[in-house]
Amino acid sequence: MHDPFPIAPPPQLVKATTPLAEFLRLSTLPIHIHELLLAALSYHIICAYVSPFLSRRLFPSVYPSLPLRSRVNWDVHVVSLVQSVVVCAAAIWVMIVDEERKSMGWEERIWGYTGADGMIQAFAAGYFLWDLQICLRYLGIFGPGLLMHAVAALIVFSLGF
Repeated sequence: MHDPFPIAPPPQLVKATTPLAEFLRLSTLPIHIHELLLAALSYHIICAYVSPFLSRRLFPSVYPSLPLRSRVNWDVHVVSLVQSVVVCAAAIWVMIVDEERKSMGWEERIWGYTGADGMIQAFAAGYFLWDLQICLRYLGIFGPGLLMHAVAALIVFSLGF
């Protein structure tokens, strides 16, 4: 299945990321980098704007009275919930509709590639890129353990490119 994402990768972005992708042997990263970056931006928008806006309205006596540390943690958990629902729903959709994937054996499903799988991987890697910047920004709240988790998860989710 071709990548079902409705926006094609910008040629300038593909060109800019290709040398790094070739050096790291991440051959499909350039064709999914726009999805990764858009996912990270979307998660940032959810954390910085959507979660606080909705949380103040849905929980007017709770959310605004929380200390900064708790509000940051709350907003991060909202993003985590959204990300897990989006990625799981997309993965289930791909499992149902991707005929190319259906024709693969178990080894190809582990080691193979389809454009739709790359899109889902980009959404997941975008989350961990966002998570990395959150852990750096709020190192005093999340600590070095979660920072190392964000680094490791970003590496692991990027290896499939």
